[in-house]
Amino acid sequence: MSAAQYARLVPKKYRSRTLPKIDRPWRPRIVAWAGPAAFYPNRFYEIDKWYKARIDKPQKVQKMHIIDPAEHSRSLDELLANKGVEEINIGFKVMKVSEAREKSVDEKKNLERISRHMELLINVDETKNPNLGVYKHFKIFEHLFGEATFFHTVQQLDVSFGEDVVFSGNVIEAANTSAPPSVVIESLGNAFNTLMMVNLDGNPYEKKGEMIHWLVTNIPDGQPVHKGAEVMKYLQPLPFYGTGYHRVALILFRHDEPISLTPNLNDEKLEDRAHEIAKIYKENEKVLTPSGIKFFQTSYDDSVKQTLHSLGLKSPLYSYEYNEALKPDQREFPERPQPFNLYLDMYRDPKEIEEEVVEKRLETAQLEQVQVSKWRDPNYVENKKTLPAWQHEKIYSREGRHKAYIRNPIDS
Repeated sequence: MSAAQYARLVPKKYRSRTLPKIDRPWRPRIVAWAGPAAFYPNRFYEIDKWYKARIDKPQKVQKMHIIDPAEHSRSLDELLANKGVEEINIGFKVMKVSEAREKSVDEKKNLERISRHMELLINVDETKNPNLGVYKHFKIFEHLFGEATFFHTVQQLDVSFGEDVVFSGNVIEAANTSAPPSVVIESLGNAFNTLMMVNLDGNPYEKKGEMIHWLVTNIPDGQPVHKGAEVMKYLQPLPFYGTGYHRVALILFRHDEPISLTPNLNDEKLEDRAHEIAKIYKENEKVLTPSGIKFFQTSYDDSVKQTLHSLGLKSPLYSYEYNEALKPDQREFPERPQPFNLYLDMYRDPKEIEEEVVEKRLETAQLEQVQVSKWRDPNYVENKKTLPAWQHEKIYSREGRHKAYIRNPIDS
């Protein structure tokens, strides 16, 4: 009997002088398993002392450290005051071009009219001046000759691999670069030219430097490239599998007299082609002056593997190693309820899951491509009754990794 019930039943004058025995909630004296109900969210906020000894508190994730830009970034006045390192021009000075006459209002209106009617013709030869911003963006000068260096193109250099013309960073397939390119060098007078083809990203060895794929020196001015001395024979660019796009630059140097580059360069082995271009230029800067440059980008294809095999080398395979995903410690009863199969997959090896997907795809491979069924699960009613919910979800779902079963058919 509770105190309230006793007060209602017994009048005041008949009440006992001593307090009556009042029923209290029974508490077991042995700590027992409370079941999954002890892990529900409300237990963490309204904790009963009796449960406190058996409840695992939720894991606390560290808060991200927020950086206030106002305290660490420089102001506009500070940025304008610091002009940075002064860039050095290692090439020739650019001749001043006479400024074009400003067009009148009527001429501007006429140009706008023919432009709107797609009738405006532009002389390509007058627009061949390369934009240094592209070369600085791809860090061509920095990775070739060092920081804060650049030079202007004062001698026209036309390079093409068949129908693929080299401009300023366009993409050319590696298979199309198997043969030496067609090179036309502008003639500026009695002098000599040196042409160097360099892969800035293709050095797989511990030795520092870039890979020289072609080097022809002492090309007489106005003469074709084959009239010069081929110091290093042509070798197509070798962007290895998994290394992405490689920058391949063709640099033109100009000198007054025939030269012999130092140090001695040879192409007996692939490793012998790795040299630091900055050091080569530093040793020969008194006689060499860069006068033109073009570059393109290329990536891996089967021609790279064939070229390496012809050299007696294996084709290396590179892959990016991702950092392991952040995930909480595996527990019997996780804090957030979720399907157990997805929870267990989170702690499995990703390669094992990918193998499972590939095996499933191979099972459905036929002589022709697998036809996607109109219905996700033709036996939906039967499978819904007999199969567990998580297993039926695998069949019914076409999202996430399960869509690879159907959307990526394999031809046998």
